Amino acid sequence: RYPDGALRVWAPNRSALILPEKDRNRIAFTPPHEADFYVRQRANQWNAAQPPAIHSVRAYDSAIAFTLAPKSDAYRAYHIAAYDDVAANGAPIARAAFAIYAYDGALQYLNENCAAYKPKAADLWIFLHIYPDAPADLPASRREFGFENRDFKIVEHAAFFEDKCILKRSLPDYPIARISTGQNVKGELIWRRDIDLAALGEAQSVHDGITAGDYGAPVAQSNFDIYISGNTLAYIKEPCAAGDTDARFFLHITPANPADLPADRRERGFANLDFQFADHGARIGDICLATRELPDYPIDRISAGQFVSGAGAIWRVEFAAGR
Repeated sequence: RYPDGALRVWAPNRSALILPEKDRNRIAFTPPHEADFYVRQRANQWNAAQPPAIHSVRAYDSAIAFTLAPKSDAYRAYHIAAYDDVAANGAPIARAAFAIYAYDGALQYLNENCAAYKPKAADLWIFLHIYPDAPADLPASRREFGFENRDFKIVEHAAFFEDKCILKRSLPDYPIARISTGQNVKGELIWRRDIDLAALGEAQSVHDGITAGDYGAPVAQSNFDIYISGNTLAYIKEPCAAGDTDARFFLHITPANPADLPADRRERGFANLDFQFADHGARIGDICLATRELPDYPIDRISAGQFVSGAGAIWRVEFAAGR
């Protein structure tokens, strides 16, 4: 249908292009943002919702149908639908230059303003390091390093449309403990996120409990809202901006009976459960949530907040524990 000139094609599966030699010679495989056409393939059963097939062949008794469709319509529609699906049905596990989702067996990076990553960004890479629960799940060549390297060029795993882009990189099927991803440009770290999936799952469970009302009303409110359920105390901030979790958190527990304190804390009169957010917290999209287990003995009062050493408290709340 396009009799003249080269055909700039993005094809996830190049073996689909079963064409006469004169047409094969016209095809130039390119990254998505440079392509005028894209290839979609369906084996055995053609999806009628896709554009009509230009060629249909039978090879080795298996029907294969594929299209060479203009990117301007089919390509955009396909990836806009993919972007909207992730944004509507997924929950971001981290935010940086991209909103990052673990969705549909892949790590997907969404950006609503992707101008910086458009065609001139052909040399830009995303680093993606996968740390498994069990080191034995790694390919033998990676066990020395402790992670699987799935770094990728942005243009090879991205779709661009309007001002948006979506990057997609498949995840391994073994259990994952942690993901480290980000971007270096000419040796300079632009952004990085270390995502502890176990901590994220625990934080999500607490957030779901708060949303469902299992924690009741907050017992105190300041820069963070504080909830208590049983022996679990939760700090939560929504939305949470960069820097909100940098300062150390303090948590001082005054017991109803001072004799319940360890001997080395009785002079001060409280148990010190201070912590760094990275050790007891996680980010869920725009939400920051940290939890601490409270001691079993009856508690009179709790003092909580954040402080900077040498500069004092950034914020502080004190409240009766009632238990």
